[in-house]
Amino acid sequence: MRTLAVLSITFVALGLGSCTRQDTDSAAREAGRNTEKLKEDAESAGKKVGKAAHELAIEGKEAAKKAGQELDGMAKGAREGWTEAKHEDRDKDKK
Repeated sequence: MRTLAVLSITFVALGLGSCTRQDTDSAAREAGRNTEKLKEDAESAGKKVGKAAHELAIEGKEAAKKAGQELDGMAKGAREGWTEAKHEDRDKDKK
């Protein structure tokens, strides 16, 4: 009778253990899949951020170039105004 009880308990324990192991293996596989998906999502997000940063850098470069051209134009206008004022002062002094 004791042997039958011990065998019964052993089979029940093994049966429960195998169910638990199967659940554990399934959970591990699922975690592995989730990890791969997260890795792919992170790489995709990284690429998008890189593209956006590149586009912003190009736009910034173009804006800086345009601002530089406008500053050159303003400096040229200032030089012309300075020269005109100098000529006007000379004309006033001659009269």
